Amino acid sequence: MLHIDSLLLDEFYKENKDFFINARVQKIQQPTRRDVILFLRNNGLTKKFYININPNFYHLCFMNKKNEEKRSIEIPKHPPMFCMLLRKHMEGAKILKIEKPDFERIIELTFENYNELGDRIEECLSIELMGKHSNIILYNTDNNIIIGCAHNIGAEKSKERELAGGLPYIYPPKRNKKDLTKTKYNSFLSVLKKSEDPIRKTIAENYFSLSQAIVEEICIKQQINPQKTAIDIEETEAQQLFVFLHEFLSAEHRIYSADRLYTKYSCLNLLDKEYQSVNDLIDDYFTYNIEKEEIVSIKASLKSKFEKELKKLQNTCRNQQKQINKKDKAQIYMTKGNLLTANSYNIKTGEKNVLLHNYDTGEYIEIELDENLSAIENAKKYFELYNKNKTAYQVAEKMIEQTKEEIEYINQLLFDVEINNSIKELKEISAEQNTVESYSKHKNKANKANLAALTNEEIDGYLIYIGKNSKQNDYLYSKVSAPDDLWFHVLNTPGSHVIVKLGNSSKEVPDNLILKAARLAKEYSTARNSSKTAVIYTKRKYIKRPNNTKSGFVVYKNETEIVVD
Repeated sequence: MLHIDSLLLDEFYKENKDFFINARVQKIQQPTRRDVILFLRNNGLTKKFYININPNFYHLCFMNKKNEEKRSIEIPKHPPMFCMLLRKHMEGAKILKIEKPDFERIIELTFENYNELGDRIEECLSIELMGKHSNIILYNTDNNIIIGCAHNIGAEKSKERELAGGLPYIYPPKRNKKDLTKTKYNSFLSVLKKSEDPIRKTIAENYFSLSQAIVEEICIKQQINPQKTAIDIEETEAQQLFVFLHEFLSAEHRIYSADRLYTKYSCLNLLDKEYQSVNDLIDDYFTYNIEKEEIVSIKASLKSKFEKELKKLQNTCRNQQKQINKKDKAQIYMTKGNLLTANSYNIKTGEKNVLLHNYDTGEYIEIELDENLSAIENAKKYFELYNKNKTAYQVAEKMIEQTKEEIEYINQLLFDVEINNSIKELKEISAEQNTVESYSKHKNKANKANLAALTNEEIDGYLIYIGKNSKQNDYLYSKVSAPDDLWFHVLNTPGSHVIVKLGNSSKEVPDNLILKAARLAKEYSTARNSSKTAVIYTKRKYIKRPNNTKSGFVVYKNETEIVVD
């Protein structure tokens, strides 16, 4: 992705300055230490002005409702100190003017308010969008003293510019660049001919408002290789490039567009989606990339958590199986005890082992003895070992079924993480609890939330719902489906619950519909890449969620099995 540059910020400033002037600050929120939301009202409209100073996504825009949801913004119950400071100084204030210093990625909002004594004061909120140095700074315009910053910058972090309450506010150090629109061609050519860097880097590092991405796009449009070393540029190419750059920088307005996956935006070429509003471009562009990174982060966290739990359960299952395997060993102890008891009259104290005939198998069995104990006392020891091992394998037999259910549940959660690509649905998976009590506590809330999120398709006039996590599967079972609707699931494999809504139709269900629904169940399962997969289906009234089981778990009967490719 590309980052916001001075040209894009210029366009945002021109497009929105009229709304800012005389707007009132109604409300202020700070979701995290890296973003702030100002509720601004002007001309009968209220807009949410969003400021993000994350080094990876620094930008500002007026958020629309849809993108606000995609950003998954959560307001903390207890606002940070900087938010409290902004509320004290800015809530209710009127914005007097908005300014953008030339060639800087800075927006300044100057507003008027009244202090505790009723005196009119002017203060400024400076929004600096400069990569890892991005910041939000509130200062007094009378004396330029900083009131507070989103991030304080001490001497240990910067020798050139400290930022903290009580210090004077100064602009970032001026970069050693020139305004190309005020530059003569010979000077421009001289800069190129002295540089051994690529053309795009040379121009970007010597002239304001031209990022390497923009220069590269312009070079390509002019059929000039942007990777060519600047010193090697032909004079005709340099003249052509100089003229175009002048026209480009002098343009009154630029039409912006973004590619389909929002990896880049353009103010020169028309990409997949053209924007009439620069604000909408910024909002969509950064929302998409923030959401994308958040999804990757949540998925990685959930996978790590569930895989760790799965590994633990698999180890537990192996240990339980070892205990179950002691069943045969326990039976041997019982046999030895019985043989010692039956032959005790022939066994003398002091013997270390004895060879006895096992009438059940017809074989002789060698039995180790404690030479200090009698035959009966040795038999008692073997009976104790039998009882100990019997208890161990009986407990393990009961517990292993529960462990296997837990493993199946975790595998289902891992599958849910894999197929879900929205922050909201992934957070639902994250909220999955391992106890029935916690499930019951959140059940009603989850049910209400899942209606809009359910994936559905219409096939041959029938509506088909697909549950993409355990809570959605529960919701399909308890709220969406009717008794005679059809329920589909892959056999013995993690996957989505698929419900075919039959309505009040008494007609026989078409075989083609059953096949298509079964293929959907396969597609939304871990078996989707298999050549052939078994899928079961039955009427919704024949499935049941047993008490004290994990969400999304059901048992079924009267099922039909089909194989789909």
